[in-house]
Amino acid sequence: MIGVIGGNGVAATNKLCSLIEEQLTLKGAFRDAHHPEMVIFQATQAPSRSMYLEGRGPSWIEDYVEVGKKLKACGCDELCMCCNTAHYAVEELAENINIKFVNLLDLVAKRCHELGVRKIGMMCSDGLRKVGLYEKRFAIYAPEVAFVYPDEKFQELVTKGICGAKSKIRFTDPQLEKYHPYNCFAYVCEHLRYEKGVDCIVAGCTDICNVYTPKGECDDCKYVDSLRVLADYIVKEHSQKFKL
Repeated sequence: MIGVIGGNGVAATNKLCSLIEEQLTLKGAFRDAHHPEMVIFQATQAPSRSMYLEGRGPSWIEDYVEVGKKLKACGCDELCMCCNTAHYAVEELAENINIKFVNLLDLVAKRCHELGVRKIGMMCSDGLRKVGLYEKRFAIYAPEVAFVYPDEKFQELVTKGICGAKSKIRFTDPQLEKYHPYNCFAYVCEHLRYEKGVDCIVAGCTDICNVYTPKGECDDCKYVDSLRVLADYIVKEHSQKFKL
């Protein structure tokens, strides 16, 4: 049984559950028993992962260790996290909880390798960008891929979009709000595609999936959403016994 350390953000965690249910139902699931057993812990009181890596706040690691132990006590034999940035401590968490952890960053790197892309544009939190963790995982699983980040003003839009995905602005009409999170990510994708020349864009923050799916911004360009990659993994590894 898989446990999810969620609440990072709350909407992204809920979206993960929806993606898993929808994917399995489309594959033919029609009973509750066709879906994987999961325990979701919305760890909303843990400190910000990005702010810690930016040097602006306390660590979340101790809180996640405590949450992970609770999930293990519930019978989970594998854990995952919705938060890309939290993977900065994934090995430390696995060791302290003594449990297998899904490394989402590795899954994303492997997906990009399978797609055969050569140059990706990364949309992620300021903290994850600062420590360069994605580059380290790509160096192992997709060393042929070059990395590009948005220019500073567009990175600010990524941050604004992530924050907006957690607030009520996401329920407004994107056509009426210049900095609606959908628009923020659309602007960044256009920047990466047409100014940076990438052939793949990675949504390296799971909050993005809750508010943004590319339309014309990614024409002739692959788009890899980390939350969907995690959902794919859970469906594949924890639903095989149902043979849908």
